[in-house]
Amino acid sequence: MKLHGEIIKVNSLSLENINSMYALMEEFYDNITFFVFDNDLSEKDYCIMLYDENNSIKGFSTQKIMRINVENQEIYGVFSGDTIIHKDYWGSLELYKVFIQYFFEYGEKYQDFYWFLISKGYKTYRILPAIFKEFYPRVNVEIPPFEKSIMHSFGKSKYPSEYDEFSGVIRYKTVKDMLKNGVADITEKQLKDKDIKYFLSINPEYYKGNDLVCLTKLSEDNLRQAARRLFWRK
Repeated sequence: MKLHGEIIKVNSLSLENINSMYALMEEFYDNITFFVFDNDLSEKDYCIMLYDENNSIKGFSTQKIMRINVENQEIYGVFSGDTIIHKDYWGSLELYKVFIQYFFEYGEKYQDFYWFLISKGYKTYRILPAIFKEFYPRVNVEIPPFEKSIMHSFGKSKYPSEYDEFSGVIRYKTVKDMLKNGVADITEKQLKDKDIKYFLSINPEYYKGNDLVCLTKLSEDNLRQAARRLFWRK
């Protein structure tokens, strides 16, 4: 079974689309309400939609174009919000194909264009080492000062009262949606993977819905060779 995807503007989503997206979130997340989901969706600019062979929605990822000021420089990037793929399609790369082909081209108007990613689960975090050469935070690598400033500026601007600058983790003060038990639990076997082990070490209470702030530059030369072959249409 394969997925096919497209990216559309959030204000073009139909009520049927939105209800299907919420139903998918509700299937795999606890502590989620339609009000919070819809309010979060309304703040985004784009949505990557994933469909099965019957054109039923089996995944999506919301996206917001962001501009922040760092050391008197305007920094641009895209922030990925709610993201889910039905577990029947775990392993599909269609989401990242659509993301890369659209936002790499979108970011060409800027000198540098970044991906602001928050990760409450290891599956999201693991996509960074799979696709990109350089990203932060990552195991055995010190975050460069400027990139650290970008991450802090993003965290403090988006989550001013909940972002912990010391750990780089967003600890929500209200009850936050979280993956249901058994959806993406970390097992002893998975801890043999150095990236998963590292994710757990810096976001140990991920199961509470805490999000780790991550950053990577969206540029061709930052793609791993395999990712370039798979995704780079130029």
